[in-house]
Amino acid sequence: MAAYDTLEARNFKKLFSDRLMAKFNISPEEASDQQVYEILSSIVMEFLKVKRRKFINQVHSAGKKQVYYLSMEFLMGRSLKTSLYNLEIADDIKEMLSEFHINLDKVYECEPDAGLGNGGLGRLAACYLDGMATMAMPAMGHSICYEYGIFKQKLEDGWQTELPDNWLPGGSVWLDPKPERAIEVHFEGELKEYWVTKQLQ
Repeated sequence: MAAYDTLEARNFKKLFSDRLMAKFNISPEEASDQQVYEILSSIVMEFLKVKRRKFINQVHSAGKKQVYYLSMEFLMGRSLKTSLYNLEIADDIKEMLSEFHINLDKVYECEPDAGLGNGGLGRLAACYLDGMATMAMPAMGHSICYEYGIFKQKLEDGWQTELPDNWLPGGSVWLDPKPERAIEVHFEGELKEYWVTKQLQ
């Protein structure tokens, strides 16, 4: 875990190369943008876990309370890009990747971002979480894990077309599954499925 204490460029470069070789058996020069995204995100996520664990231990030692924030959704933007900038290492990572001829801006595009027309509540909830983080308040957001957004709009031949807005594939690397803590949620009522076929005259 020593490499996560400071995320120095030297340690990060070695860790990045080692992870690519261990998971995909390739060098950084051979890696696709998607593979680079997955490895970068996993390293940053582990580093954030270490920082959070230290912070929460300090909070508990001081006898402070913790905030649990429930919302239908939190639309925080692209997690990799946001995290690198918040950690103030985006420029260092960009320079490190350029040594392997990797464009960080293209790597960012591997992660889906919710359309601005989707989920005003999620944007507001994200602002509240960011605000609490800025004030060093011990807060945890709890939400529904969505696979799809509301919809994605596209213009074809002058017509508006609505397509599924698939969020999860690019962002799944940021999930931290805990199946041992899962619970079943039951709803009242029953579901009946039937089809009605109408023939136009």
